[in-house]
Amino acid sequence: MYNKQTLAKYFLALTGIIFLIFLAYLPGLSGPFIFDDLSNIINNSFIQLQSLSPSALYSSATSGHAGPLKRPVAMLSFALNYFYTGGYDASVFKLTNIIIHCLNALLILVLCLQLLKRTNSLAENKYNKNILFWLAAGISLIWAIHPINLTSVLYVVQRMTALSTLFSLGCIILYLYARNTQIVKGFNNKVFLLFALSLLSLTLALFSKENAVLIPLIIVWIELTLYPQQKPWARFKQLTRNTRWFIYALLIFTCITGLIILIDYASASYNHRPFSMLERVLTEPRVLCFYLSLILLPRINSFGLFHDDILLSTSIFSPWTTLLAIIFIVSLVLSAIYYRKTKPLYSLGIGWFFIGHLLESSFFALEIAHEHRNNFPSIGIILAIFALIPNSHLVPTKKIAAGFFAVVLILASSTYLRATQWSSYHRLAYYEAAHHPDSPAIQALLSNAANQAGDIETATQAIKKAMALEPKEIAYALHHQNILAIYKKPIPDGLQQETLKRIKNNPVTASAKLALHQIAGCLHLPACEPLQSNYLEWINQLIEQEPRNADYYYHRGRAHRAINSTLAALNDFQRAHELHRTFMQPLFEMIDILLRSGQLTAAEEVVTWLENSNQASTLKRDKEIKQLKEFISRLKVDTTQSNQ
Repeated sequence: MYNKQTLAKYFLALTGIIFLIFLAYLPGLSGPFIFDDLSNIINNSFIQLQSLSPSALYSSATSGHAGPLKRPVAMLSFALNYFYTGGYDASVFKLTNIIIHCLNALLILVLCLQLLKRTNSLAENKYNKNILFWLAAGISLIWAIHPINLTSVLYVVQRMTALSTLFSLGCIILYLYARNTQIVKGFNNKVFLLFALSLLSLTLALFSKENAVLIPLIIVWIELTLYPQQKPWARFKQLTRNTRWFIYALLIFTCITGLIILIDYASASYNHRPFSMLERVLTEPRVLCFYLSLILLPRINSFGLFHDDILLSTSIFSPWTTLLAIIFIVSLVLSAIYYRKTKPLYSLGIGWFFIGHLLESSFFALEIAHEHRNNFPSIGIILAIFALIPNSHLVPTKKIAAGFFAVVLILASSTYLRATQWSSYHRLAYYEAAHHPDSPAIQALLSNAANQAGDIETATQAIKKAMALEPKEIAYALHHQNILAIYKKPIPDGLQQETLKRIKNNPVTASAKLALHQIAGCLHLPACEPLQSNYLEWINQLIEQEPRNADYYYHRGRAHRAINSTLAALNDFQRAHELHRTFMQPLFEMIDILLRSGQLTAAEEVVTWLENSNQASTLKRDKEIKQLKEFISRLKVDTTQSNQ
């Protein structure tokens, strides 16, 4: 049992960790929503929760479009933020993220206590409980204030990552409690309950972000490193040689089959990426080494929102660092296997890091690199570093305390400086451009920030540079034309031809889709009128390439509506709905057109289509449809009275 004095010290330590987290991230609370925040939160009407009814909560939770599971836990949390704050207050959303980060830090402390106690008994070290607690607190604090985790906190949409980390840690902690209890007391009701709660936590992690599917592999690695003499591994060794080889063969066959299925599934997504699967797979070893360098030697100018300035690996020798990175990673993995028995925490930490990157740093068609992908895996590296510290240096002394304080000060200062850079959109853009001048995405960010500030020269030069840095990206050409239109500058025919060429020869990325959507919403305004004919050329080119894409017909309908070509707009909206029966927005557009032209009967017919579509959709729009029907009813009454 702990005495009151010890408990008071522990409470102060926990309070100190939370205080330092808030202090480091405080400047970033004033920052805005950015990038994917817009499509996932701001432009998602289902996040705008008006009541806590089951149907409203369900619609909000299932409104996501990121990942195959739609990440309902994270989406619901965004909706609850909106409901309880009465709108989109970015500081409240970011504050919620900071609180989640604090909870994660506390869970890491609990996890490390479990791991240290387990390895402590295996290694027969005689450290007392106080030393174990302070060591666990040190690991937790280093992770919590490390600048590599900033994008998981201040980039609001990355709450998906933070929540996945939260429930993944809960899953592992509960599993370890269950496992240790089972060893001492056998399998009883308490053990069953703990295992069940661990599985529940894993489910919540999966519904926050799909990379939690890797947690069972980490648990297997925990078993291999921390419980090598426990069942079922001890029983497995008692099996006959032929039986073991059969199990090995079955596992290898299952893994190869699963890998082939996953590669086939992932390959289809590369149609919308400016790189091939082979290029991504070859580049990721260098990216993993880059992540390790950011964790071990954090440098403020190396961090960034985007890392699209990383050179792609086109072969194992181009660039030559590709082979070097592969050799380094293989060496680390082999060292983890080799030291599995003598340095189990080091082995666990290295395996934790690489297992945590198996999805996002492999063959799946995601962006090449993002720092938030290290939110969970970085725990392993920090754990491995502490595991390498000689036992004699774990006893608190003034020198050790001073050294640890210096590390904490460097990390916290770096995070505070980055949070300051994230305190406004303009600060973020200009600092990112200074640190990553060869990043096309950052140049586009700078262009947009300069555009908002009325600096057309910087805006134009930055978007031109983005186009030059990434000749395959369609979005930059679209934004260039949009900037010229806004400032009433002539749009050169050469730029339009370059835009059409990019559309014809390159994949339509998520950024290009977002640009098409944003410009379509601007076409009816005077600022975007010069883009109307050009926009129709873009969309016609896209429809020619993908004649069954409902979004393109919807955008063309909006363009036709902007130029008052009502019949063409109605035809495009109807075609969009026919191609995608649960796509309801085109029907809302049709009804609006029909009501404005006084065609009430036709509008009511389309409302019937809308109700059928709503019934088949998982994202219900009952409220909007009800309001629409009530509005039409009032119009009919008013029309009848005026006729009388």
